[in-house]
Amino acid sequence: MRTFQLDNLNPQQVVELIAALNSDGILHALSGTTLRVAEEDAEAVSIAIQIENEFSAMNKYQNSLQNLDNKQSQNVRYDISKFQPYETAYLQERLSDAEIKFEITGGILSVPRSRELEVDEAISASEQALEAIELEQSTAREIHSGRLAPSCEICGRSPAAPLDLRRQVGMVVVMKTYRSEMTLCNSCAAEAYKQFQKSTAIKGWTGVKSALMNPIVLGTNTFNRNKHRKKLQGGNNCHGTSTT
Repeated sequence: MRTFQLDNLNPQQVVELIAALNSDGILHALSGTTLRVAEEDAEAVSIAIQIENEFSAMNKYQNSLQNLDNKQSQNVRYDISKFQPYETAYLQERLSDAEIKFEITGGILSVPRSRELEVDEAISASEQALEAIELEQSTAREIHSGRLAPSCEICGRSPAAPLDLRRQVGMVVVMKTYRSEMTLCNSCAAEAYKQFQKSTAIKGWTGVKSALMNPIVLGTNTFNRNKHRKKLQGGNNCHGTSTT
């Protein structure tokens, strides 16, 4: 007697094998997954089992490919291999904030097809963020080298220079001090200086401490404004040549 183990065959294949043995008149005994046949029939049975095993392996391979195809059809893939590190990090942050499942392998971003529109928007936003940073860096280099004058943060005109202004609000026991650091042209700086001085002159005297500090704040603003005006001396401002 020859013994064969049928562990690798599924129930359907076992049924088909036994049916084939019966059809060929091969005597056999099946106990669990153990098949016993006569020695003279062993070679034929061995070939039949081998064929069933190969068929089973083929089915598993095909099922694996089908599952892979199904998985890929449910996802959308993007080539982000040329993204800058900041751009990729920004995109990952946007996807995480939106609770979008994603996977990045070898520069390929894979996301659920159902979230494709949101991912498109996130990629567009990351590209715009990178462009904004590159523009800021380029502008900063131009300003630092002296080839480009800084522009006013309020009106956008040049020339402009940094201006540090303070104002305070006095209260009976405590006081609050506010500070503004902006790059302004001459006219916008004149208006900001006027508003800060007016607010401090009206609201900065309540309380002993604030009354003592108020002249210092007013004097510091005047000093900073004069220094700002000197930086712009000889330049055109956005509304004329105010010297307030």
